[in-house]
Amino acid sequence: MQTQRARARTRLITVSVIVLLIAIVLAAAFLLTGTADDEDDMTPVTLFLSFVPSVQFAPAYVAAERGYFADEAIDITFEQSLNEADGVERIANNDLQFGIISGEQVLLARARQRPIVYAFEWYHRFPVGIVSAAELDITEPADLAGRVVGVPGTYGANYIGLRALLAAADLQESDLGELRSIGFAAAENICEEQVEAAVIYVANEPLTIERQCTPVNLIRVSDYATLVSNGLVTNEQTIRDNPDLVRGMARALRRGIQDVIADPDAAFDISVQNYVTDLPDDQYDIQRQVLLNSIELWRSDDLGRTNPAAWEDTQAILIAAGLMNEPLDDLAACYTTEFLPE
Repeated sequence: MQTQRARARTRLITVSVIVLLIAIVLAAAFLLTGTADDEDDMTPVTLFLSFVPSVQFAPAYVAAERGYFADEAIDITFEQSLNEADGVERIANNDLQFGIISGEQVLLARARQRPIVYAFEWYHRFPVGIVSAAELDITEPADLAGRVVGVPGTYGANYIGLRALLAAADLQESDLGELRSIGFAAAENICEEQVEAAVIYVANEPLTIERQCTPVNLIRVSDYATLVSNGLVTNEQTIRDNPDLVRGMARALRRGIQDVIADPDAAFDISVQNYVTDLPDDQYDIQRQVLLNSIELWRSDDLGRTNPAAWEDTQAILIAAGLMNEPLDDLAACYTTEFLPE
């Protein structure tokens, strides 16, 4: 009798273990299936960032780390490159769907019948200016007359910014002492007194020059002209085939910008811990200030919304500089406000 009870108890235990194992297997299968389904629902997106990893892209980094892209079913990857022209062409060909691109490049591409579209304003204020040693007393565009001015080249946002400042002072390039192409070496040229002024990005380069050699004066283009700043650029095919993806990218970036403005310290930590990982110890303080300077470029009462007048003014500068032959037939096709978050 005891043996039968023991056998029954053993069978019961065995059955219970089997049921438990089956339940575990089914639960695991369910979890794996759910994960696979979640992954299948995500859209892989590579966002082209036209510069090396930098705290100047903190909103994108914050949006990635806090899951704002994932909330839009976007599996985000960042591609950082100095070759902005390559990014523009790949977006136009739909080899990439998105990039942070300077505004004048959109106009130049559309003039070549390239179907790229500006969908979300990244910088609210044009990020270019002219820096000079404070002792030279170059404080406004008119002071550039007769001066040796360095510029990376006669192209890009730096050159367009210079042309806008000259126009604001009713000056021509010929009124300068010399316009010298110096590449992206403003600090070296100012510190070694090879040029008297240099066209730069305002968030970081004046800080570098002051750290290396001398106090500076800064003339900001945005104080004298309204030009199209960098923005989220996509292409006509993506807008046509997947408008929700464009809307999701804009929404995620806007949340990222809002977070950076609200808490710069947290944004800085996210950037240097996960993306700008090779920052030397002696650069931390200066890069914190670069982030604070960048916040003033992002700050806006209507994040993401581009100004139509800026497109008119930027096109006029491009034509005056000889970089465009004539106005576009449909300037409004260069940009859209359709995807701005409500």
